[in-house]
Amino acid sequence: MAKFIYKAKKGPDEILEGNIEADSEQMAANKLMQSGYYPVWIKKQEIAQGVEGRNRKIRAKELASFTRQLSELLSSGLTLYNALNVIENQTENAQLRLVIRDIKDSIRDGNFFSESLKKYPNVFSNVYVNLIKSGEAGSLLNEVLGNIADFLDKEEDIKAKIIAALSYPILIGVVGALTIFILITFVAPRLVNMLTDMGQALPLPTMILISLSDFIKRYWVLIIVFMGASALLLKSAIQQPVVKMNIDRLKLKLPVFGNMVKHAELARFTRMLSALLKNGVPMLNSLKITSGIIENQVIKKDLDFIHDDVRAGSTLALAIKKRKNFPILISNMAAVGEQGGFLDRTLLNIANTYEIELDRIVKVITSLLEPVFILIIGSIVGFIVIAMLLPIFQISLTAH
Repeated sequence: MAKFIYKAKKGPDEILEGNIEADSEQMAANKLMQSGYYPVWIKKQEIAQGVEGRNRKIRAKELASFTRQLSELLSSGLTLYNALNVIENQTENAQLRLVIRDIKDSIRDGNFFSESLKKYPNVFSNVYVNLIKSGEAGSLLNEVLGNIADFLDKEEDIKAKIIAALSYPILIGVVGALTIFILITFVAPRLVNMLTDMGQALPLPTMILISLSDFIKRYWVLIIVFMGASALLLKSAIQQPVVKMNIDRLKLKLPVFGNMVKHAELARFTRMLSALLKNGVPMLNSLKITSGIIENQVIKKDLDFIHDDVRAGSTLALAIKKRKNFPILISNMAAVGEQGGFLDRTLLNIANTYEIELDRIVKVITSLLEPVFILIIGSIVGFIVIAMLLPIFQISLTAH
């Protein structure tokens, strides 16, 4: 059956908007009239392609904004249905608006908010749904939504800092690569042809440059095909669990960069575990859910071991202490939190500590990458320039 959106009237004052499932527009109208409503208009609902995965996904920033708005509206005293209705009318993203409308209608039909969210796993993660479920059980939905919004904002902040740290060195690399390509493909051949016409013998660096230029001009199509095929093969290989595990293990061993990856994952782990425990989710469930948001497979595997140890009767602190990728700071502070009954606050403090340290590491990486990229690009450009100028120097010396 297809889904139709409609506007209908019941009596002189009551106006209803929503959606309904039916085999056709006429059957949708018949269903409404059988319920005592007179259809004003009915049209087939468009599918939110990005939600179903056939187009772009709803961005994390949009989800965070939706979550925070909903938290604030609920705190102001609005019902969940009315709050969703307000956000739907203010949302610019058509795909998100369709999702909100469908969730709103599902709630109107008597479903729980968490159950309504499960229909859109590409938008609302398992973590998101479980936190909402805990908020529904404790009648603290507005607080839970505020915690989720804080977490999403922190995640975006971490990603933005890492991207900002890498963007400038990458820009230097791209500009340098284009410069090298132009020099090798267009500038060098013209200069060399001119020197060859003059009967000038070419030095070794110039001959190497000519050979490289000829190779690129002759086989540029094959080079592009090879690079594209290599990228696809690499992408496919990375999807293999064994390869991904080895790559993630290598990431953690890299100097400086490995610390950045580890700090980002540990900050994510402690912040999410804190939020789950604070909202009443049992420890074992919290560990299982938190494992699902960790991207590095090595740390994810460690979390699975921690989960198994806790299930066997261990404390969280002792389970963490066994894992070499988890610093002793986490196990020591977790032990204090468990003994004092404030583990969720302790984990949040750990997350804040790692995020501060992550900022410092990102700045170090930026300061290291910039001169390295400049040195590499400068060396290559320098070789090309020397290779082009050497014959001119030889002509000058011969003339004297």
